Amino acid sequence: MNFHNLHHFDEQKKKCLSAADLSRKGSVDAHIIHLVQFINDHPDLFSTSSCSGRIILLDNSDIDETSIKKKGCQWIFTSHDLVESKEVIGSLKSVNGNAVFKFEPFVLHAQCRNLTDAQTLLSCALSAGFRNSGISIGNKGKFITAVRSTHSLEVPLTCDGKLMVSEEYIEYLVKLANIKMKENFQRIERLFTNMKETLTGKNFDRRKKKHKEKSHIKRTVSFEKIQPRENEKETEVEVSVEEDLSVCNLFQSDFVT
Repeated sequence: MNFHNLHHFDEQKKKCLSAADLSRKGSVDAHIIHLVQFINDHPDLFSTSSCSGRIILLDNSDIDETSIKKKGCQWIFTSHDLVESKEVIGSLKSVNGNAVFKFEPFVLHAQCRNLTDAQTLLSCALSAGFRNSGISIGNKGKFITAVRSTHSLEVPLTCDGKLMVSEEYIEYLVKLANIKMKENFQRIERLFTNMKETLTGKNFDRRKKKHKEKSHIKRTVSFEKIQPRENEKETEVEVSVEEDLSVCNLFQSDFVT
């Protein structure tokens, strides 16, 4: 990678980390503060967005019936930790629309200096259990590793303010969501452990050197001889090999952060 690209990444990192936090919460969640700080302290990475996981209650009643599209929703209850069923049941008393109970697992988007760094972070995520993770390669050479999993939960509870399930069922949903949240926290801990072991010191330098050597071999131009037909001279054909992307899950290139 040339000096311009290196400088461009550093400028993007400085701009991103100095900007105001525009998330609904306005700050990094407590359960992932140290993980996000570790990423942002690394010279080749920085976090563009994150959520430690949450249990939420939404009112999805604001829908445009002509286009069948949601115009917006009201957040009735939200927690980034374990919850009690009485908290959810109590929040439902103020609902006049269509309440939906959801558990959303940890998600992290990190911009990486190059493909090697993106692959390294992806490997850490996959081995920690975040199987829906992948890499987005932007048109301008921006590498984003998205750390995601699939163990979410979404259940409608009310219709036009009328509770459609029993309180016993809500207690069951909360118990299930708490189980998922505990597993979510365990995966975050595994991810952080993997990152500290892989992205620091000699281990990281050795991995980058190994990948660079591997890429150099794959980019080496070779010449293959083609057997000539009758009355033809023997010729050589130049064959070039693209960089190995076999360990990447690739998202669409216009990834928005």
